[in-house]
Order: sequence, then structure tokens, then C-alpha cells
Amino acid sequence: MPRFVRAPFVVLLVLLGLTPEAQARARFELDTPFNTGLDRSYVFSSPNRIRREGEPEPSALVFEAQVAPNLFFPQLHFGQVLPGLGEFILSAVLTPNIRLRMLAQESSPVIPPSFMPKLTLQLAHLWLPELEPQTLPTSVRIGLVNLVVGHYSNGQAGCFYANQSAEEGCASTEGHLPLNELSGDFSTNFVRLEVHGRLLTHVDLRRNSMWSFGLSAFVEHNSSAAIGGITPEMREVYGDGHAGAGFLLGRIWFGHRFRLEGNVSTPYGESPHQPWTMSLEAAALPRWGAGFGGFVRYVRGQDYYNILFLQRIELVQAGLVFELGPGPRTQPELSPNDLKSPQ
Repeated sequence: MPRFVRAPFVVLLVLLGLTPEAQARARFELDTPFNTGLDRSYVFSSPNRIRREGEPEPSALVFEAQVAPNLFFPQLHFGQVLPGLGEFILSAVLTPNIRLRMLAQESSPVIPPSFMPKLTLQLAHLWLPELEPQTLPTSVRIGLVNLVVGHYSNGQAGCFYANQSAEEGCASTEGHLPLNELSGDFSTNFVRLEVHGRLLTHVDLRRNSMWSFGLSAFVEHNSSAAIGGITPEMREVYGDGHAGAGFLLGRIWFGHRFRLEGNVSTPYGESPHQPWTMSLEAAALPRWGAGFGGFVRYVRGQDYYNILFLQRIELVQAGLVFELGPGPRTQPELSPNDLKSPQ
């Protein structure tokens, strides 16, 4: 594991080991895990067409889906969401993420999907500002560090470049662009480090309402280690990794959730150089939807769908999103008398 990835977790464990307050309040959370800064599931369509090298013309999209269930291991909690040390949460989350595209062609084919299983190790820190006696909190601060170890492939065994032939042995022919975007092999392992900061303000626990503001940044590095690692020929054009940043503006109003989110990212170490990718997404998840809601998104830059990464896209997408709300551990443990006291 790279040193820059290990450092935040090592420092935290040392601090927790030296803090009696954290040791005294350590516990496992089994029923309502803290759910923030993780993948969402989507199903949507777009009026824009999808282009693949090797096909005569771009194709209309029937639908696209991202199926990303987050499978939580028991979470370890230290402390409480109170002024001072606050609460630390250590999580391990397994996500068998899959992306699918169905094109409007004969037999409506689902083109080679993206397989992106990953393990996320998350450290969350929740704390409150100083409070006056007998008052309810009106703001919460959240810091997240995610360490992600994953695999990304499309399940194909064709040659990576379009000029190569499997019968002649792909490796025996020097490859050159364009890529084999119909059946070309795409595979890499990666390590990703994410940092998120959230501020929850105007918190009203009785009305289940608040505003949230967030910033994030990440760096991802492709690895050739282990089975399915990136090959030298793929690294040359796909790059050594990606880096990016994002923002989040959220509103919870009587349990109904609204979100505006933007992200930018860029590859590094690739040749030829690829453009920045920008996305902007708005979503509304009503309380009665039990996690389901609607969204609209605009994406411009690189195609994010496995071996199509050299294609330039400008897509408008709309459909359904599924995202469970954050667990109740984002709120401090309050007694019934606290909930009845005036703010």
C-alpha cells in the first residue's frame, strides 16, 4: 500500500489508542450503519447517441444502469457526536459495482459491461461546535477519508487495439490507435484515496430538516499488481490514474432530500492527452420513496464506460436514483427531554 494512503489511518489509530475517552465509548454498529460518501445506484436514459469505434454510426441509448449495492461490515464507533473529540467511525464496505448500457440496435444488445468491484475502508469524524446548556445542536461537521481498493474490467478477451488480431496473437503485432472498442480487453486494478468535508447547518431534529455543504477531492492510481492488473499497452493510453474534485449542496426538508452535485476529473500519465471531464447532477429523493428518487445529469469530456475512454461525450441523462439516507448516527444521542426542550 502506498505511504500516502497509509498515513491518515495510522495517525488516527495512534490518536485513538492514546485517548481514554474514545476507548471507553468504543462500540460496534450493526443495524443502522453510517452511509455517506459512497456509490449510488442509477437507471436512466439519454437523448444523446453513443459512439463506438468499429460501428458505422452512433447508436441511440435504450437505457443505462449502475447497480452499486453497498454491503456494510459492522462499523466500529469511538466517542459520541458531542463538542470536543466527537465521534470516529471506522467502516469497511464491499461494493459489487456494475454498469450496463443497452443500445437501440438489432436485438437491443447490452454492450460489454463495466465490472468495478471494490472494497472501501472509510474513516469518518463527526463533531459539534460548543453548545449552550439545554439547547439542541444546529450544526454538525463531518470529515471523511476513503481508501478504495478495486478492480475495473469489461470481461472481454479481444485485442486491445483495432489493428491486432487474436488469431495472429495480439502481442505479436505492435498495436496502434484506434482501440478495439467492440470486444477489446480492458482491465486494471486501482487504489483510490478520497477526502470529503461536510458541514450540516440549520439542523432541526424535530422536523428532520437541514442544509449540507460539501467539498471533496480524490487521486486514483492504476496498478499492474495481481490478477487483472493494467498492462503496459493499456497504461500508455489510459494513463497512470485520475485525479479530481467536487462540491455538494444538499437540503433535507421534513425528510425529503434534494441534492446538487458537481465533479471534475482528469487522467494523468496518458498519451495522447485526454480532456477534463465535468459532470453536474441534480436529484430529488422524497421521503415516501424509501431511497428512490429522480435525477438529471450533464456529463462532458471522456466517456466513463470502460474501453470507450477515448470517445468524447456530451450527454444529458435523466432517470431514477437509489440512495439510502445517512444512518441515525449522524445525529447525537439525545434523550426524550432533549427533544422537547426549546432551541
